[in-house]
Amino acid sequence: MFPKLINHPLVALSLILSLASCTALNTPIVHPPAPKLLPPTPNPPSPPAQESSISVPVHVDLSTFLAAANDDSMIPKKFDHWGSFIKHSKGAEYKYYAERDNFTMAASGVHQANDTQSGMALREWWKGVELSSSHVFVESPLRYKIGAPPLHCGDGSEWPRRATVHGSIATELTPTYGLSASVASVAVSPNEPCQIRVADLDVAQEVRQRLADLVRGGLNRAVSRLNTLTVKSHMETVWNTLRNPIQLEPNAWLQFNIDKVRHSGFSGVGPMVDDTIHVTAKPVILFGPEPPAGGAPLPPLDTPPTSTGFHGSADTQLYGSLPTTLANRLTPTRFHVVTDIPLDYASLSKNLSNRLTGKRVAKKGYFIVITNAAILGNGGNQVVVRIDFSGDAVGHVYFVGKPEMSSLTQTVSIGGLRYDIETETILQKTATWLDFSTFRDLIASESILGVTAATDRVRGLLATTLNRTLSPSVSMHGTVESVQGIGVFADVTALHIRTMSDGTLSLTVTDKP
Repeated sequence: MFPKLINHPLVALSLILSLASCTALNTPIVHPPAPKLLPPTPNPPSPPAQESSISVPVHVDLSTFLAAANDDSMIPKKFDHWGSFIKHSKGAEYKYYAERDNFTMAASGVHQANDTQSGMALREWWKGVELSSSHVFVESPLRYKIGAPPLHCGDGSEWPRRATVHGSIATELTPTYGLSASVASVAVSPNEPCQIRVADLDVAQEVRQRLADLVRGGLNRAVSRLNTLTVKSHMETVWNTLRNPIQLEPNAWLQFNIDKVRHSGFSGVGPMVDDTIHVTAKPVILFGPEPPAGGAPLPPLDTPPTSTGFHGSADTQLYGSLPTTLANRLTPTRFHVVTDIPLDYASLSKNLSNRLTGKRVAKKGYFIVITNAAILGNGGNQVVVRIDFSGDAVGHVYFVGKPEMSSLTQTVSIGGLRYDIETETILQKTATWLDFSTFRDLIASESILGVTAATDRVRGLLATTLNRTLSPSVSMHGTVESVQGIGVFADVTALHIRTMSDGTLSLTVTDKP
């Protein structure tokens, strides 16, 4: 029972203030010092760079070759040996007459055949031919007659026999970017049978071989027109353009780090044939001042690998399943960019604070309420998480740990999260009732960060950059198919997300070689 004096207002107020003061004095105040900065460590090295490819289509016009092949002074339209007999070493005598139409470009490896004999002849033509370079094909309809008394075919009341002249022209780019062409093979394949055998000699086959040899000589002269063509100036324009970094933002640059040049091989029916030249690169996005341009001049063209598993295909059913040289090239065609995207600690702290503010940790009637949160860089690839709180204890604590990337979930967590040693010492003296493990686990679970902000930024930078004009004659066309986080590291300025983007990139040059 209180004495009557307590009814006096001044005495009552004094008692309340005294009790409040006593309570405040009993509330632990936790104010550990910030962890000491660790010595700086080098950023982790990038993974082995994947070789990227920048595709540059080139077009070569074979019209000069085709015009030469159809010049009667280069390759005769008529092969007339009907007026006199040819005597063979086996004793047989024969004569022949043949006329051809103009040569046209033929689909690669596709020739029409009307009977078994024609198919056999085509297969014989291909046997032993190793197509290690690209080929273009020409063909011309042929009509002929043969006489070897008393036998003949295509003469008199008979219609001239029909055949097709097939030519294969090997085409390749040289290390100096010039076109190199040569006649790989010529064959005359019959469309209709002509069976003449005298003195153990297949006269029809002998005539077809003579015609093929005559055509080969003319084609050898015609292909010399191709050996003057070059794509070097075309590629010098591309190379010199790619040596320069491309500005993405005021302080962000795409640097290609171009290395060497390869090509896929010619394809197409013609007379315009296509090749794809691949400039290999190891592109990166850099932040800061403009990096210097590369200084190396255009290197020689790398010799591409020869096609594999090709020559055995001559025995397939005609040419429907013959692979093209282009399909067997081993040149990479993807475009990859490694980028370290900085995420500032102020933005990360705001997001973390939004998730944690108001969270409670309670035990045995005691509790604390989180009032603020922040993430800080501490050097040495370590981050510090500061948590402010009120309740039955007031103040702040520090957690430390190292950022870790999960490639599977595309998230960053703070690995090995633990109380800073100064924080732990003070808590053990002032707030022994606090459930340390529960508090730490709460912070760890809420500190998991997605990397979408970083990957979206890379995607946005590249989507715009890869589709732009670089110069009056060069423009880029690219796609970004995926961007993934592949690593993370921290310094005192930012949390850096290392990303790998995957897509395609090609260049178009308006001037033609």
